[in-house]
Amino acid sequence: MKGSQKEIHKNYFIKNGSVLSVNKFSADDITKTTSIYEVIRIIQGVPLFLEEHLDRLNQSFRLLNYNFYIDPKDLEKEIYRLVEVNQCYAYNIKVIVNNLETPSPNIYLFFIASNYPHEEQYKKGVSAILYTAERENPNAKVVLKDFRSRVDEKIKSANAFEAILVNQHQQITEGSRSNIFLVKDSILYTAPAEKVLKGVTRNRIIDLSKKIGLAVVEAPITVDFLKECDGIFMTGTSPKVLPIALVDHLPYGSATNSTIVKIRSGYDDLIDDYIKKRS
Repeated sequence: MKGSQKEIHKNYFIKNGSVLSVNKFSADDITKTTSIYEVIRIIQGVPLFLEEHLDRLNQSFRLLNYNFYIDPKDLEKEIYRLVEVNQCYAYNIKVIVNNLETPSPNIYLFFIASNYPHEEQYKKGVSAILYTAERENPNAKVVLKDFRSRVDEKIKSANAFEAILVNQHQQITEGSRSNIFLVKDSILYTAPAEKVLKGVTRNRIIDLSKKIGLAVVEAPITVDFLKECDGIFMTGTSPKVLPIALVDHLPYGSATNSTIVKIRSGYDDLIDDYIKKRS
């Protein structure tokens, strides 16, 4: 599948330091072996929270026992190179590293389909479903093609925006492509770090919440807590802080919840500050 627009967008990608036309891209090359990845959002030509993404990429190598390290400065140069060669200053970039069992791993950088919530979805919230599944090594960001296909099918059939994963103990862990926070009496609840992908946005939200005086509880969350909480939201590279208005058949006033509104506003300010310092 050469130059598949499902896998890659824009005109050029980078493989092992070489700039190539997208018609030379083969999707099979990034799925036939274990592929560790990061998705980085570009805003006004600036890779958002780049340092944290690259730290997590190297951490994923260690978690999966690969003796490999990418110099963040070198990868940063390649990211800016990809931005400039495509003249694309507001989109998502995917970094994939695979072939890690060999002396010469492959490093790919390319733009991917980038879908961001509409303003109306921030104002009203989105719907989510519960989905029974858990990832084997949640702290490592690894391409899981079969899992992604199955959960996407469920999301589409329910006309939902996201699936909230539930483990064998009937505990909420994370979203299929996001982290999940629940709010009760202005206290934030989220699953323990060891049970989820430690998202860059998740970490920023926890730090921000503490700075503005909000308590954050990282502990197992039972599905029954969904009936008690005041609101729920998801976090991630593309959605940022997105209120959830419906989980299966349970409605929430998340979009107008004062705690969630405060967090959304504070996170947008963090982004603005980061971009201004690097523009």
